[in-house]
Amino acid sequence: MNVENKYIKDVANLVPMPDIALDVLKIAHDMDCDMSKLIRKVERDLSLTANMLRMANSAYFGLPYKVTSTRDIVVLLGLETVKLMAISSASVGVLKTPQDAYKLEPGELWNHSYATAILAEVIGKYAGCEDLSSLYTAALLHDMGKVLLNRPLHLEMLKQDILELGIEDAAYEQQLLKTDHARVGATLLQGWGLPKRVTEPVRIHHSHAEIKTSSLHCRVIYLANRLEKNLGLHRGEPIENTGIDLGQNMEGEHFPSVPGFSENWETIVSEAYERYFETSGVFEL
Repeated sequence: MNVENKYIKDVANLVPMPDIALDVLKIAHDMDCDMSKLIRKVERDLSLTANMLRMANSAYFGLPYKVTSTRDIVVLLGLETVKLMAISSASVGVLKTPQDAYKLEPGELWNHSYATAILAEVIGKYAGCEDLSSLYTAALLHDMGKVLLNRPLHLEMLKQDILELGIEDAAYEQQLLKTDHARVGATLLQGWGLPKRVTEPVRIHHSHAEIKTSSLHCRVIYLANRLEKNLGLHRGEPIENTGIDLGQNMEGEHFPSVPGFSENWETIVSEAYERYFETSGVFEL
């Protein structure tokens, strides 16, 4: 048994992903995604359906009338938007829990993950990425490994009298557990049957050495995660009220090369802020 499998062997108890939510993730990432099958699956879970309807009726989409069914969402917003809504709604339950080892309060991991997913999709759009739903999912689930490592990491920190992790938590994980949340998370998602285009960006989102020669999807996820941590988009404040000097916050960061980013980054950040600010409150945490 490799190190990563050691931490996912009791995954059903540690990460209680409902069967319907897991099926939604798998269907959404089928290359020949059957949208009617996806909608039928979503409609079997009241929480998933409610989250999708609240998102569709949020100010961000500005629909002319209140949407009351998931099938209406398909007609009004299109298939790709429905896939992203379903993926988000299927993931919120498992990411909303507090993570003591990482000093993350209830909902904090979800907020960072959702903000990173939005950034990744917007960056990917400007970069000309294909399969934005896989890009979005990889970004949304990039820190899933923290849910699995939280308890063993916390116990090891207590044994070694470590009060808190440093800025680069993956380095501390390697030191204490001989693996990190990126590798454990990727192993879990692979076990769930998600494709490599989702699992590989998750696996290397902290690997500075690998990222330069990786796929565009991997570079976008890495960039979105670093940018979100830098700017704190998950705080949900309107961009004009943040007091952030975007140029100054970018200084010193060694971002990977992503087409369309350097010339559009202010527009990308503004667009992501607007979407996060107007949709993040729809999920039940």
